[in-house]
Amino acid sequence: MTNLEASVAHRFASSFNSRDVDRVLACFSPDAHYRDLFYGMFAGHDQIRALFERMYAEGDHHEWTMTRVVADQNCTLGEWRFTLTVSAAVPASAGRTLTFTGVSVFETRDGLCHHYREHFDRGAALHALGIRPAAVAAILARRPTVEVTTPTSTMLAT
Repeated sequence: MTNLEASVAHRFASSFNSRDVDRVLACFSPDAHYRDLFYGMFAGHDQIRALFERMYAEGDHHEWTMTRVVADQNCTLGEWRFTLTVSAAVPASAGRTLTFTGVSVFETRDGLCHHYREHFDRGAALHALGIRPAAVAAILARRPTVEVTTPTSTMLAT
């Protein structure tokens, strides 16, 4: 891609920062899947719309800045810095401003994202929101991002 400023990652960040859900949805194919580490998995424009409406309701300020983008015709990786200020809709965290870094993977088809996933330190972000450690642990257990394989009893015997 010769013009990375036109990448899906930059279009997404600009759209997200505008708080215009229709602009955000224009970055995604109608059958897109969006995996958000705070909120879970969403499929299709209706579910993704509901996700972003909720994000905007729960945050007074958002700023998503792509700091490095690497793209080819099928995938765009965006390293970013994200800042959010929690709104009064989330009383336990209202007024807190968090800034953290991460990476988003935009699998693309015809210039639109059809599979989105992100990677950042979710446990640290949840803790920074003021969520008790036991509750953070419960959230992480419910939606793990680490797969654990334990040795079988035969492996222990050798």
